[in-house]
Amino acid sequence: MDLEALAWAAGLFDGEGSTYVLRAAGRPGYLRIGMQIRQHGDGAVPEVLHRFQAAMLGMGSITGPYGDGTYGWRDRGFEQTRACVALLWRWLGTVKRAQAAAAMRALQAQLDSGTFASRRGGVRAGRLAVPVRTGSTTDEAKLVRAWAAGFLDGEGCFGLARSKPRVGGQPWHRLRVSADQHGDVGTPAAVLIRLHKVIGVGRIERHGQPDDFKWVAEGLPAVERVLAIVGPWLGSVKREQARAAIVTFASQERLKGDRTRCKRAHVYDRRTTTSTGRTRVHCNACARIRDRRKRAARGIAPRPLKDIRRRYTD
Repeated sequence: MDLEALAWAAGLFDGEGSTYVLRAAGRPGYLRIGMQIRQHGDGAVPEVLHRFQAAMLGMGSITGPYGDGTYGWRDRGFEQTRACVALLWRWLGTVKRAQAAAAMRALQAQLDSGTFASRRGGVRAGRLAVPVRTGSTTDEAKLVRAWAAGFLDGEGCFGLARSKPRVGGQPWHRLRVSADQHGDVGTPAAVLIRLHKVIGVGRIERHGQPDDFKWVAEGLPAVERVLAIVGPWLGSVKREQARAAIVTFASQERLKGDRTRCKRAHVYDRRTTTSTGRTRVHCNACARIRDRRKRAARGIAPRPLKDIRRRYTD
């Protein structure tokens, strides 16, 4: 059994999946259990749904498209749902574990009550437990990275974020990768903390509602690290998304000075050495321009100039 495929599938389910209980039509009071994953497609079934179904040993069915352009993998029935949960259990996060366990307890209570007889092909009454897979010769680090790749395939986004324009240049965009998830009010979802720990770069910040948080990593070195960690398991859609974002980011026109002049073509006034040994250059002319802007933003009138030649502009 491909444990890396199962870890990836658990990551996808942690991001996009759910286990639910619904009332069966035409059989009042009877409960049914199911699992599902929804994913947007571009006129075709998303690759990740086929990969997930394969990891579930072919169980479940793929349906769609729906009105919102999404496709879905779903599985219904106690036996198959229990089997799918058992396959994913080792790598599932606490929220999806609790959700699945609560759904199966509801179905187990229905069986134990004797109110409804099990239909042919169903399960007989009796205590059913979800087995936890233990022990593996597969490198555990690979499994947690496969989980992170699955989560990013479901919830991640590689793209550009608008930034402040560079001095004298065009609007600038930052390269970033992000993933968001709802948690408790004021507390990030556990899966985001887990993802941050696996990747090792980025930050978690509030995103919208008080219970909505986002993991974000910005800059080419950070994005390259993310790809190096999850790349072997990441789906083709996200890999292409990352490639396109990097190409667009790299194609931006960078305005740079040289060793003697700044971006505004002023000659550097002095050089200092930092505590890490790096050389830092200083431009007093640019410093005065920034100071004038700060004063203007605070509503302070410019200092009077006796010599017009001392006026500094952009």
